[in-house]
Amino acid sequence: MEPPRVNPIGILETREDYVSSPRRFSRPLRLLAGLLLALFFGATVVTTVVSLGQYCLTTDAANTRALPSAHR
Repeated sequence: MEPPRVNPIGILETREDYVSSPRRFSRPLRLLAGLLLALFFGATVVTTVVSLGQYCLTTDAANTRALPSAHR
């Protein structure tokens, strides 16, 4: 028996009489997993942006009163 192989281009080559097992998980379950992964990624990006936005809005880069040369 010759197992399937991947050619140098990256395409799976199987013999015609080779029988492979079907996917273990159904399509709806895979879609649900993808949706949960996308929600997790989206929540990570949104909370990072909000956190950085709040930090940038609450720090005052134009406040030079604490600098020694600002008292002139």
